Amino acid sequence: MEKKIKLIILNLFLVSTLIFVFHSNDAYAHKINGKEHEKETCKLPENRNFGEKFICKQMRAMHRLCKLDEICAIERLEKLEKENQENVEKLKGVGDCGDLPFNHKSSRKTKIYMNADKNSNVIAEIKKGEKMLFYAVSTKNKNFSRVKIRKENICAEGYIESKYVVKKDSEDTVVKVGPKLIEINEPKWAKEGKLILVDAEGTVSISGAIQEGKIDQIIINEEEEIINGDNTFTYLLFVPNVGAEVRIVGNKNGKKVKELIFTIKVGN
Repeated sequence: MEKKIKLIILNLFLVSTLIFVFHSNDAYAHKINGKEHEKETCKLPENRNFGEKFICKQMRAMHRLCKLDEICAIERLEKLEKENQENVEKLKGVGDCGDLPFNHKSSRKTKIYMNADKNSNVIAEIKKGEKMLFYAVSTKNKNFSRVKIRKENICAEGYIESKYVVKKDSEDTVVKVGPKLIEINEPKWAKEGKLILVDAEGTVSISGAIQEGKIDQIIINEEEEIINGDNTFTYLLFVPNVGAEVRIVGNKNGKKVKELIFTIKVGN
């Protein structure tokens, strides 16, 4: 009996000592010269020393967590919160497709991203010709457009590179431009290839078309524009009273094949 009492006293002394040392070190680690220390990381049970394992075991027996277990629990909670937030982002715009008019399609096999950025998470990979509902070009990155796609039995929203979005109903109505590589249809020319006149200051929609097979990329005033399935393109430009210059470059396989430079002025 006396031996058991001595053993209990010894164990209590050992536990008290370890707790004192552990918390002293912890307090010291939290503040050194009044400055906060770096964020603590989880130390797994298999990596702990005898004293740390003993203290944590005793604390759990009292239905409490030791400091090391607290750090691991917090780290796990933060990880779960991050995963939950990512799942929430993925689920945005997900729902029933209903009878939505999927009047656009992809011009090639590509990816749908969570954000208007190729470095963001990929929501889905789609095939050439896959139908989609086009919303609008991203205001943050004009190289991407917001679309809705069918993904298995649900609808999901995301971003696709704008240059791969074409009108589905344009397949059989290809615009012919004759010998010209680039043609401007609206507004009308005041002076062919050089000058367009508009009535007043404001935003002007420039509509044109390219010669099929000769041009696969249109860049207007340093911004790439979508070439629709019927070979047409549209560009919005604000024209001030002093006028504006428009520079259109047509490329084929990355090489310039046509350049059209003209001015839009306010007047009759």
